[in-house]
Amino acid sequence: FIVKEKMERFLRLYQIRYAGRLAGIMLITSLFSFLLHGLGIGKENILMLFIVGVLLVAYCTNGYQYGVIASIVSVMVFNYLFTEPRTFSISNQDDVILLIFFLVAALISSNLTVRFRNQVEVARKNEQLAEQLTMEQERIKFAMEKEQMRSNLLRSISHDLRTPLTGIAGASSLIAESGDKMDRESIVSLGKDINEQADWLIQLVENILNMTKIDSGKLVVEKKPEAVEDVINNALSYVKGRRKQRRVEIDIPEEMLLVEMDGKMIVQVIINLLDNAIKHTKEDGFIRIKTEAAPEGVWFSVEDNGTGIEEVIKDRIFDEFVTFRPVNRDTGKGIGLGLAICKAIVTAHGGTIEALNREEGGACFRFYLPFDGHLPEKEQ
Repeated sequence: FIVKEKMERFLRLYQIRYAGRLAGIMLITSLFSFLLHGLGIGKENILMLFIVGVLLVAYCTNGYQYGVIASIVSVMVFNYLFTEPRTFSISNQDDVILLIFFLVAALISSNLTVRFRNQVEVARKNEQLAEQLTMEQERIKFAMEKEQMRSNLLRSISHDLRTPLTGIAGASSLIAESGDKMDRESIVSLGKDINEQADWLIQLVENILNMTKIDSGKLVVEKKPEAVEDVINNALSYVKGRRKQRRVEIDIPEEMLLVEMDGKMIVQVIINLLDNAIKHTKEDGFIRIKTEAAPEGVWFSVEDNGTGIEEVIKDRIFDEFVTFRPVNRDTGKGIGLGLAICKAIVTAHGGTIEALNREEGGACFRFYLPFDGHLPEKEQ
């Protein structure tokens, strides 16, 4: 009942508004026509003015009735003001025919104008509906892609967790069941394997936690002066067991370089880049870690002689969940978070990161950190 009452009140307000527009347009038209008549303008031209008034009423209101009322009012006003005698009766036969044709023309014009306006309104509503449908389709598509990405992520994480956990479970079970029958060298070898797989798991969990912080906007960078050499050595200690037969070269300046950074996060960046290099090089390959002092910062680079970067993913290699097949199957494919995390951390430090293929073969990932945490103007 309340809704019905509100709707009726709403309709009455609009009816009053449209009636006011009709009266205003008719008044203005009558005054202007009277002025033109005083200037000697003929009745036929004044009738055109009334037709324009009827069209304006039809355009500015909603409904055929207002156009019909405007047409009848126009005929009556014209008859009273511009035909002899100046009453609502007509004595001149030509004026009768003129007014009849005017009334017909006004009604037809009003009808067409209302139809045109209704068609425009329908077209506008259809366009809005189409936009809403498009937005809804985009929302559904985004939700499906998000769900697909979530499923892929869970699948990848499950796969990547299962591999090292299986190795840890197998090695620890072998030690527990046959440790008294094994020589020390075999036990130490199994212990190293367990430690290597555990380090890999820690690295995976660290990447997932960092990406969660980045996506939620809770990544906090706590900068303080750190020695570049210490950061690199710290990162190398984490991948010592995973690099196996690969030859790792270190090229850093002799003088100590201090950079404002969150040491733990930059160590994570270097670990991810080293892990990426290990995955895409053979066991007899080499990896080079290099730092170069720039006028206002330091360049860090990790190079390898592996397969290089595929052209199809080169432009989006730092996006989330972008992966490609590694050279060594034993290293695992990964879930495609490492490089995305690298970019987010370096960007949070006010630096830049890039990836390119080496002319000699292999890939080079390098990033720049400014001394004071801000890019110089020439780098921006």
